[in-house]
Amino acid sequence: MPLAGQTNLRDKDITMGARINFVFKDVEDEAHVVLYSHWGETEWQRDLAMALEHSKPRWKDYAYFTRMMISYLIQDSVLEETGFGIYAITGSNFDLGETTVVIDISKETINHVGSTVVVDWDKFIVAYLPSLVETV
Repeated sequence: MPLAGQTNLRDKDITMGARINFVFKDVEDEAHVVLYSHWGETEWQRDLAMALEHSKPRWKDYAYFTRMMISYLIQDSVLEETGFGIYAITGSNFDLGETTVVIDISKETINHVGSTVVVDWDKFIVAYLPSLVETV
């Protein structure tokens, strides 16, 4: 039985309860690409920092940047039937019902919807990118 706010997948014993939306905000008055994840909420900062680092060579090329970010985030599930969805939205209301993070491409910032904190990509990477620990 799913917990409140969760849904059982049809014919599968999997519960989707860590939903998150990644909004790729390009130009203010244009449509924005949204990547929806059923299970990405718990590790979103780490995952997003890793995707930003991966896409760094294309930060100024919006189309390639967005594709590289989405590809990185879905890399382990790209051929799966469930797990992620991609859709477009217009306007500036980013309250999409679940945890939502706005990746503002033109300003190179991250904002967790509902928070007034806006973080530059470089600072976000420094804060959340996992570091390797060497053992001797």
